[in-house]
Amino acid sequence: MSKKKKTKVKAIGLIVEDNSDYNSLKIIISRLTEKDNLTFKKAIGSGCGKMKRKAISYANTLSKKGCDLIILVHDLDRNDFDILKKDLTQIINASNAKNKFVCIPIEELEGWFLGDPEGIKDTFSLNRVPKIKGKPESIDSPKEKLEDFVYHCSNKSKIYLNTKHNDLLSANLDLEKIGSKCNSFKEFQENINAFEY
Repeated sequence: MSKKKKTKVKAIGLIVEDNSDYNSLKIIISRLTEKDNLTFKKAIGSGCGKMKRKAISYANTLSKKGCDLIILVHDLDRNDFDILKKDLTQIINASNAKNKFVCIPIEELEGWFLGDPEGIKDTFSLNRVPKIKGKPESIDSPKEKLEDFVYHCSNKSKIYLNTKHNDLLSANLDLEKIGSKCNSFKEFQENINAFEY
């Protein structure tokens, strides 16, 4: 039986909540695909409510602008995963985009970063490795937790700002390690790997 040919993707449209997520995902996708010539276009939702309402038109617009793949990225926050996934998938499937998928970081993108504490230490040149108990995805408010770790593990000399530091973390952290600890990242990785670049 012949192996199904993967769809070729040159341009990716990202529907995200803010610019920080957009920049992080661009870096992460480029690292996962090992391609630095991919084109990225964005639609910024500026909050979950607006993002849900406008996702179809965002996807259609990005598709018209030449994106071969549309990814809708929505933080889980306090939502029920299965309900949110079903809702978002229905929304994105109603668009004209040919190739598309939904990604729900748990609890938010910063939860993925907690999957590599050693990488956090190296990125910020901290005095010690943050002690992360349990699965990163089980941690409430990962953004605040990361802020806390950076502040205390640097002897209160450094301050983490997601808008400033998420690019650095996305470029430096061990993605294999994150994939082994965060199911939502592993699923994202598998969805990315389903295409050719």
